[in-house]
Amino acid sequence: MTDLDIGILYWLQDHVVCSFLTPLMKTVTTMGNGGIFWILMCLILMIPKSTRKIGMIAALSLAFVAIFNNLILKNIVARPRPFTYADIELLIAAPKGYSFPSGHAASSFATATAVFLGNKRVGAIALVLAALVAFSRMYFFVHFPSDVLVGSLEGILAAIVISKIVDYAMKKQDSTSGKL
Repeated sequence: MTDLDIGILYWLQDHVVCSFLTPLMKTVTTMGNGGIFWILMCLILMIPKSTRKIGMIAALSLAFVAIFNNLILKNIVARPRPFTYADIELLIAAPKGYSFPSGHAASSFATATAVFLGNKRVGAIALVLAALVAFSRMYFFVHFPSDVLVGSLEGILAAIVISKIVDYAMKKQDSTSGKL
């Protein structure tokens, strides 16, 4: 834990958290719970043939960060959540598990980035939602800013790499089947 991390969280508590924003932030943070919103987005994108590739890349990116975060990174780093260091009343139920990196941020940015790579207009909206989900985790004092930053970057990188792998595999398949 750095002084900057905890200082940012206290600044948010003192200058941003308010009764007007809290209900909105609760809705936003819930969008990231269990990745349900992002999973639904992937499934919806996989239905029409025109967006199926975007949906598949988004789903693969989401699955990758969920597995990598929850089974590997969080257990290796084992960073306690910020509220364990502070005398603060949480406005949402205390999440279980470790803090680093933010799974909400990783899954949100993995899916949103995959969508953005395939469709800039819809992807831009998804990226705004991802940023709000990531921010909400700091708003509620359940993740440090560095958790959110690393989770966001992890999600973005996962989507870019998986998109390139899928593109390569599809080109290779087309070249072996005689299509151009």
